[in-house]
Amino acid sequence: MTFTLVQRHRPHPSSSPTTDAHARTRDWAEIQERMLVPLYEAVYERLDIGAGTRLLGLGCGSGLALLMAATRGATVCGVDTDERRLDLARERLAAVCAPGG
Repeated sequence: MTFTLVQRHRPHPSSSPTTDAHARTRDWAEIQERMLVPLYEAVYERLDIGAGTRLLGLGCGSGLALLMAATRGATVCGVDTDERRLDLARERLAAVCAPGG
């Protein structure tokens, strides 16, 4: 038996595939990813993540874990194979990691 969880729709002719892909990446990050916040908070609290911590995120996705560590004062760096997610991670971290941010 085959289960279908998500019905895929063809993109609307007026929307570009790139815009659609970026929108889906942002939607996932803003809706689904936030379920991980309590987990990251508990782990970072337990490990005392903060100033003086260096964190490498392998498969960092859209950067939520890195963002949360950076707001605690950690120095962060992330790697991922999905360029759209990396773009979103860079965008999110720019505000936190920029001088005066």
